[in-house]
Amino acid sequence: MSKFKLPFLLAGLFLCCSASGLKAQVYETPELHGDTVVFPLTLIDVYPFISGTVNSVGGKFMFDTGYQTFISLNDNFIELPDKKAKSSGVTGSGQSFKTNVNDTISEIRFGNGLIYRKLLNIPSANYDFLQKNITPDFIGFIGYDFFRGYLFKLDYLHRKVTFYKSTAERTRTRDFLKNEKVLAVIDFEIRKLANHPIIRLKIDGINVVGVFDTGQNGLLQLDATSAKLLESHGSVLRSGTDSYGDTLLNVKNIIVGGKLKTSLNGLALTELNATQIEREKSGITEPNLMNIGYRFLVKYKTVWDYAHKKIYVLEY
Repeated sequence: MSKFKLPFLLAGLFLCCSASGLKAQVYETPELHGDTVVFPLTLIDVYPFISGTVNSVGGKFMFDTGYQTFISLNDNFIELPDKKAKSSGVTGSGQSFKTNVNDTISEIRFGNGLIYRKLLNIPSANYDFLQKNITPDFIGFIGYDFFRGYLFKLDYLHRKVTFYKSTAERTRTRDFLKNEKVLAVIDFEIRKLANHPIIRLKIDGINVVGVFDTGQNGLLQLDATSAKLLESHGSVLRSGTDSYGDTLLNVKNIIVGGKLKTSLNGLALTELNATQIEREKSGITEPNLMNIGYRFLVKYKTVWDYAHKKIYVLEY
């Protein structure tokens, strides 16, 4: 459920394979390959990026779990003269844009030797607003379909994300938890979108739906009754505004998935109409919503296991 604070949602990262080093591997389908793959992360503002090149043009891909498609390119940054109009798209906050399709992507390359060549049917759009507001070398998105079939460990403190191929052996050994301290294992549900993990949480006893999303700073929406009650208890406090003019909240007494008690500072207070498109796509009808992004992910290391619908919360 990605939503940029300006017109969209959702920094650079080199790819490396943990076992085989920098041996070049070439593929013609834009999806992850290998058993265990590590991407060093660069954070720009609150968003994670992966560095790479497209047709020899270097830039940063946003790693956005709220984005479904494997890869989408910014054709305002990369020259794609033979793109063909496909359809119209809408950002998380309602900005429309036209999408194109490309059969002329000769190469996408990452720093570990993973190379994709002769790619067909690669979507693109004009993401100039992300160039202006996030990073001028925004080259595109990497979304859920790129790593489908993998679980991943997200570590903002050490600036890396590690992908593990989902296998029966891995389910048995849980090697992705080696040397980790597990604070909680949170069950999640999937409603309409496979890439949107939805959990149940409470704030001082008030029911809230939570959605994990790397393309988020973190936001909170409450109905009037809940907001009044939580503010009167001091569980939700207004802490100022950000550079975009959004009201920021400090929230305490949060129970995540019935298992982890935490507090989060700097969540954006957001009106219902600002996420209506995302709510409809995800199948969320509950009034109280927390998008769980940077503010949580910078506090805890997490493992996202889509196959078993679990998020492991780990100590940094």
